[in-house]
Amino acid sequence: MKPKERRKNTPIEGLSGRLKPRRRGEPDTPPTEPKKYALPFSVLLEIRKAAVLYGSQGRALQVGSELLIRMKQPLLVAQAKPPTVRMTYKLVPRTIELIEKLSGTMYEDEQQVLAACMEALKKKKI
Repeated sequence: MKPKERRKNTPIEGLSGRLKPRRRGEPDTPPTEPKKYALPFSVLLEIRKAAVLYGSQGRALQVGSELLIRMKQPLLVAQAKPPTVRMTYKLVPRTIELIEKLSGTMYEDEQQVLAACMEALKKKKI
């Protein structure tokens, strides 16, 4: 028997009960929703840098907002500088809710929340 044929025909242990791939919109994975935010250009650049570590810009915002909601004290964030950019991010509904909740309670607006998300990701010890 050739080596290639042997690999194809022999079952690999543990993979016989292979899971089907997950798709967006299934009950356990909520679909992402597009959400448009106006944010300072500097925060936009920080989000893009964080996307390298977290896989996507939306995931970076998701992790940052989850960190912020668990903090007892809000992070200090500088006021937004005039050049703002409107960006659309595909976010999980929970992340959108957290950003709205934080903008109404701990921070003045969504711009400050997004800036605080990036500051939370930069912190080494929270």
